[in-house]
Order: sequence, then C-alpha cells, then structure tokens
Amino acid sequence: MADLAGRPLDRARAISALVDEDALEGERLGRLTDRVAQAMLGSGLFGMLLPEALGGLGCARAEYFEAVEAVAHADGSAGWCLSVCSAMNDFVAVGGTEAVKAELFAGGPVAIWASLAPHAKSVPVEGGYRVSGNFMMGSGSVLARWVHVSAVLEDRDGAQWFRGHILPKEAVVFKPGSWDVMGLRATTSVEYSIDDVFVPAHRALEFPFLQPRAPGTVSTVYGAQLNQVGLTAFACGVGQRALDELIAAATRIKRVAAAGSPAQDHVVQFGVGELDGRLRAGRAHFLQLTAMQDQFIAEHGYPDPQIADDAVQAAQILTRAARDAAIFAFDHAGTSVIFATDPIQRCLRDLFTGLKHVSFTPATLSRIGRSRLGVGGGMTRF
Repeated sequence: MADLAGRPLDRARAISALVDEDALEGERLGRLTDRVAQAMLGSGLFGMLLPEALGGLGCARAEYFEAVEAVAHADGSAGWCLSVCSAMNDFVAVGGTEAVKAELFAGGPVAIWASLAPHAKSVPVEGGYRVSGNFMMGSGSVLARWVHVSAVLEDRDGAQWFRGHILPKEAVVFKPGSWDVMGLRATTSVEYSIDDVFVPAHRALEFPFLQPRAPGTVSTVYGAQLNQVGLTAFACGVGQRALDELIAAATRIKRVAAAGSPAQDHVVQFGVGELDGRLRAGRAHFLQLTAMQDQFIAEHGYPDPQIADDAVQAAQILTRAARDAAIFAFDHAGTSVIFATDPIQRCLRDLFTGLKHVSFTPATLSRIGRSRLGVGGGMTRF
C-alpha cells in the first residue's frame, strides 16, 4: 500500500516491491498488470506535478525525477509510463482551460497519455473541433483515461503553432498487436486512431513549438523538456538496477572458464567502480540542473532556455552511462542472463528500446556541440 501522506519518492518506494514482483507478468501480458496499474493510480504519483489546488502534490522537477527513477528501478515499463503520463498531466494543468482542468482533475489526478507530434487533423465546427488521425506510441494507454493529440496550425509571426485536443479513451480505436518490441513491452505503446470525433472547445489548447518567456504558458519544447527529465530518470533507474543485479550476483557466480568469482576479477572491479562513478556523477549534475530550473520557474513562471539546453546535454551523458552499465552487467553476468526472465536482460532490452526515443537521438549532442562552437543553432520546428 502506497504511503498516501508521503512525498513522491516515499510513495514510489512504497509501491516498488509490488511493481518489481509483477514485472515479468507485465512483459508476458504486454501491459502493466491490473494490480500495478491500480497501485500506481492509487499512489497519486500521476498527479505529483499538479498543484495542490488540482489535487496534486505540487512537486518540483527534481522530485519527479527521483520518483520515476525509483519506479523504473523496479520495472522500466512502469517508470516509463509514470514519466510520460505525469508530464502530460502537468502540460494540461499549465496550458489547459479552467473547464478542462475541472473536468479531468475534479475527481483526483488521472493519467493522460499523449502524442505531441502533430499527426491529427482538426476541423473547426460549432462549439469545438472534429478530430481524426493515426498515431503511434500510446505509452500508458492501458491505465490512462484521456489522450492528448496535436494538429498543425498556420504559422504565427514565422513561428510554428499547434492545437492540442483532449479526448476520452473511449473515442480511440487501438490496433492490437502493434507493440511487438524488444523492450518496454509492458508500456502498451500501441498504435491507435481517432475517426472524426467531436472535441468541445474547452478541451482544446493552442501552443507554439518554442517556449515563450511568459508565465503560465506551454509549448512543444516545454512538454518535451519536462518529459526528458522523467525519461532520463527512467534510464538512470534501469541502468542502476542492472549494475545492482551484477553486484549482488558477483560473489555467487561460479565461472567455468576462469578462476574465482566475478567479484575477484579486476576487470569487473574496475568496471563497477567506473560505471558506478559515472552514474553518480551524471545523476548529480543532471539533478543540479533540474533544481536550478525548478528555482528559475518558481521565480519567473517559465523554464530558462539555457538551463534547459545544459540539461539536454547532461541527459545524454547520464543515459549513455546507464546504457553502458547495462551492457557491462550483461557481459559479466552468468549464463542465466540469456533467459528473458533475467532482470539484467530486461534492463538491457528496456534501455535499448527507451533510448531510441527522440529525446536521446545522438544528433542532440551534435547540436549541443555546434552551439558550444558557435557554428549553428538548434531545432526550431517539427
């Protein structure tokens, strides 16, 4: 039972044992188990970024990181869903109308899954819009009650703008069998479609690609950067879990082709020392930047673009350390790691899948490098 009086990290730790216990069953089902979904919803964690006035915990981004990390350490799929749906709740709470916030959150925080990529077709009609489209990556759809989809609008002053629409889950048609993947199997990141569904005007919101320097505003970049905090936490938690599993097994494994246990092997000793240090250093740097962004938002009402840029770079470094930790753990684990039930293999598969997200494309480091060298700008449009 989650500690409903605790802060996000306390609540995450309270449900982690159950999440861990059901992780393999979730992989088999291709979705989070019912009791994990109920525990996550019941913990209030999907509302951790929401203000208390909307029934949330009003936590800072650094606390959001820690809670997602703790759940992901138990199961990458659960951590991934928590990251995505919590970020979308915040997006709606900041940018949505008062009417939609009352409709969605009046009964307490719920989960919203999302597509910020503008694949919707939106036609204005009396009282709202008729929305259609085909979408991918419905992460968290198994436990969410609402979905957000975006459509492209005409540019405004040379800047790209979008209209978001919030629809109930019942308005969505899912494509069964469309999430047959190597990792993050229980995220249910299926394909889905919406066919000419009416969305009332109060459940629509318009936003630009780039984040305005104005309080109470959202943008595609705002949503992407917040979600990157959670997805970086996912990778950190999973990478640390892989290393923890290797450390726990290192004294027990009996090797056939070498003397002693892995714990007595200087290669393993050096690798554990190096990777543990990289994870700790990368995590500390990323959390420092996240705390700085929290402070800036508290003072100004919107994120600082320079801190956000530095955090993008730090996220790349930390997630690469997590990926390397999982590979190292797999390489130096016992033969049982070849079985899909082995937690180290699951960590490896989840990380390789999750780090294919656009937030972690290697091109990002090239963009950062160009910025540092003063020879080019960043991405400004879809």
